[in-house]
Amino acid sequence: MTMVPLPGLDRLLEASRKYELQVRSSPPLACARSSGEPLLGRPFDPMLAAFYKRLGGLSFRLELYVASHDDQLDEVLLENKRVQPFWPEPFRSLLVFAGQEALAYRYATVPSLADAQGFQPVVEIDPYEDVYALPTASNVDRFFDAYARYLELIYETPEFRDDPDARPTFPRGVPEIIAEDRTLVGMLVEGRFDSLMFQPKLQTEETHAYLRRWVEKLRDASGNVG
Repeated sequence: MTMVPLPGLDRLLEASRKYELQVRSSPPLACARSSGEPLLGRPFDPMLAAFYKRLGGLSFRLELYVASHDDQLDEVLLENKRVQPFWPEPFRSLLVFAGQEALAYRYATVPSLADAQGFQPVVEIDPYEDVYALPTASNVDRFFDAYARYLELIYETPEFRDDPDARPTFPRGVPEIIAEDRTLVGMLVEGRFDSLMFQPKLQTEETHAYLRRWVEKLRDASGNVG
């Protein structure tokens, strides 16, 4: 089987080295989960499978983590078992693979929106009040790339580097970075995420207004991307 290239992951790992960030990782399993292998009845994303053939997990101190799947722990399975009983559909149909340390935000792939190669887009799940999904990347490697660009912005901008309280959040505070993913913006314009984003029985109109503004921010930012 041909290994799926992950240039976004390479960029993220390079950024962590360049800025000397505190990062934890673990070696991969000898038999990592395969592309398309069912996980709780849903196909495992090919890019995630490629990630876990290289690393057993990844964690930035107090920031992003990618769930561990190594000789000690299958956190990917545990994360999904943990949230499934509490998330209503359509959110139960997602596959969680990452999150924000010390917060309840999770990142998940969307198997139902996989492209012809099986690559699944990524959404951020906010479970705090209304459960809702914020489209974040057209595939897992674009997610890694976006986070790498976020780190580059933080550490190459003096006021952000020197003052953590001044830093924008990821992904909400950096629509210009997310909008560089033209495939994601195209999917939003086509309404591909609408059934996942807008659930009138689960969410308030205020949440829907917020999500519509997110789509508009990405469309506007996309128009300014060279």
